[in-house]
Amino acid sequence: MSNAVFENRTFTPAEYLTWEETQTERHEYLAGEIRAMSGGSMEHNTIVSNIAGEVRSRLKGTHCRSFTSTQKVQAQSTGFSFFYPDVVIVCGAPQMGLGDAIRNPVAVFEVQSPSTSHYDRNAKFTGYQTIQSLQEYFIVHQKQARVEAYRRTPEGEWDTTSYTVYIGLGATVPLESVGIALPCREIYDLVEITPTPNEDEETSPS
Repeated sequence: MSNAVFENRTFTPAEYLTWEETQTERHEYLAGEIRAMSGGSMEHNTIVSNIAGEVRSRLKGTHCRSFTSTQKVQAQSTGFSFFYPDVVIVCGAPQMGLGDAIRNPVAVFEVQSPSTSHYDRNAKFTGYQTIQSLQEYFIVHQKQARVEAYRRTPEGEWDTTSYTVYIGLGATVPLESVGIALPCREIYDLVEITPTPNEDEETSPS
């Protein structure tokens, strides 16, 4: 199936899932459109591996577990949507939806790149917000030690204008949904990053 076909028609969830099973590359599905996943850079892959390893280590012995970007997640936005988060955390038994997609994540990490930044912050985040179990959404920068944390409010809503930013290798990112924390120094281990002003700070935009 060519990119031209992606652009010229929409697909049902069933059509997407049937077609996706035959593909060697991953594709996401949102509002009837299929989006090819871009290949990750070495920095991107290192950060994903670091997060997954640190999360797995810290969750050992609990009822929570993590998966990486080969695991589909199902959202309810505009019918059904399907995403491949870079790292996803599930607590309790995974609830499986269509196409072996998980329906009950509590936290999701996306490592952004220039080609995915707008998508991760807008359409994809909007889709994630329809997952009732999801409590935290993290956007991780590649070139700077900077992690943005979006959290569901106590009232069960998402306020996309209010989020916490963790800056610098000395900062620590709490995962409130599972009671652990990730040091930025571990997230960015073996990654060459650009120094940032106001290192090791936590900021909360109003």
